[in-house]
Amino acid sequence: PFLVIWETTQSCALACRHCRASAQPGRDPRELTTAEGTRLLDQVAEMGTPIMILSGGDPVNRPDLFDLIRHGKSRGLRMATIPAATDCLTRELVQSLKAADLDQMAVSIDFPRAELHDGFRGVPGAFAKTMQAVAWAHEAGLPLQVNTTVCGDTAPYLEEMAEFVQKLGIVFWEVFFLVPMGRGSVLTGLSAAECERLFEVIYRVQKKEGFIVKVTEAPHY
Repeated sequence: PFLVIWETTQSCALACRHCRASAQPGRDPRELTTAEGTRLLDQVAEMGTPIMILSGGDPVNRPDLFDLIRHGKSRGLRMATIPAATDCLTRELVQSLKAADLDQMAVSIDFPRAELHDGFRGVPGAFAKTMQAVAWAHEAGLPLQVNTTVCGDTAPYLEEMAEFVQKLGIVFWEVFFLVPMGRGSVLTGLSAAECERLFEVIYRVQKKEGFIVKVTEAPHY
C-alpha cells in the first residue's frame, strides 16, 4: 500500500457529527500499547509502504505520540498526524511535533465559516482553534494539510470552501466524501449529480493551485 492510516485512539474531546469512530472522551483499553505500536510501524516499513498517518480520535491523547513519530522516522517512514482542535492543540504541541521530525500536520476544516464548522464539530471555538493551529504550523515550518468532509450538509459550501483553503498556505487539500459510519450514519448523502458538480469545483482547484488535491472515497473522481 502507498499509505497506512492507523486509528491510534478513539479518544477525542470533540463530538463531530460525521465521526466514523464514534469517538468518546476516554481511551479504550484495547488500544495498541507503545510496544505494539512500534511493532506495527516496523511492519509497515518492512512491507515498503512509504507514508504512515497517525489518526484518531485525537492522536494527541496518546502520551506516546512523539515516540511513535520518532520511531516511524527512524524506520524511514514519512510520518503525518492530525490533532483535533481542542485545548490540547497548542503552539507548544505544534513545535514539539516539528521537533519530533513530523513530515506533515493536518487540520480539519469542513466549513469556511466558524459557526457552521463549530456546529458540525460539536464544540464552540473549534474553528478559531484550527485557524490558530494553521498559523502555528507556518510559524514552526511544518507543512500543513487541510481535510474537508463532503456530505449533504457541507456540499453547498464547497465552492466557498475551495476559495478559503487556497488562502491558507497549505501543501495538501484532502476532500473526503462521507462514508456513513459511526455518528456519520445519520447524515445526508449526495446524489450522482451533486457529486459531478462537486468534482468540477475540486478539479478547478487541482488544475490551478500548486498544492496537492486528493479525493478520498470517490474513486469515480
